[in-house]
Amino acid sequence: MAPEYATHGQFSVSLTTPQQTLAYYRCSTDGNYTANSTYAANLKTLLSSISTTSDLFFNASIGQKEDQVYALAICRFTETVTSCRSCLNDSSQAITRACPHQKETFGGYDECRLRFSNRNILSSMEDGILYRRCNMNDAANISQFDDALAKLLLSLNDAAAAPQKYAAGEGNYTSLSKIYGMQQCTPDITEQECRQCLLTARNDMINNCYGKLGFISVAYSCQLQFELFQFFPLPADASPQPPRSMPAPPPPQFPPDTPGTLRANLFSCLHGFNMGIKTVN
Repeated sequence: MAPEYATHGQFSVSLTTPQQTLAYYRCSTDGNYTANSTYAANLKTLLSSISTTSDLFFNASIGQKEDQVYALAICRFTETVTSCRSCLNDSSQAITRACPHQKETFGGYDECRLRFSNRNILSSMEDGILYRRCNMNDAANISQFDDALAKLLLSLNDAAAAPQKYAAGEGNYTSLSKIYGMQQCTPDITEQECRQCLLTARNDMINNCYGKLGFISVAYSCQLQFELFQFFPLPADASPQPPRSMPAPPPPQFPPDTPGTLRANLFSCLHGFNMGIKTVN
């Protein structure tokens, strides 16, 4: 049976027909365009370019002054160029139906997300959480789950320093099960901005989905997800490595099962490590 999730944010609940629905979307109310305007023509041209991209990340602009359109699109790093194009093509069609004539929109699926705007959104970090999905099931042993999750997320911290700004991996949860995680930033932001965005996503997890057996958080500039099932193919070279300039951290030590104390320790561990990494040039 598929895991049950609670979702938060503006979203579409059906994922069975991606060409018709979005996992999540947001329509801005800051401005509209008309169907036969220059802005509409520029947007159509830009969206056509996105669906033929030869990379997993796309950012570009077209037009001038009030008719200028900026677009940014990214696929999960485990996607192929072909599957990325398909996902972004579905996203561009669905998002213009979900948000007709809005000058700024954002939306996508677990595998890709797309954003366009009449303001410059390129190389600009924005870490506001736009979509969150929490597994409805709670960990039976919070202490054991915290330990496994902290180890996994700490091992993924080098995503911010990677050229493509992603990392994925797996860790042991129980003797019979594993926990899988991935985090990814848009490649156009800096290493420190990536760390800040992922920290916001982790704080969102702790504050809203603490102890849940699955979670996804999506911001404009980053995405964090963990599950108890392998939700992405794990390439041979995707296994997370310890941060380059620091020895591998010792396993987090947690006190007895006191939820408030465990929450504080997990937050402190992830917060301090995430912001304190120094990388070697």
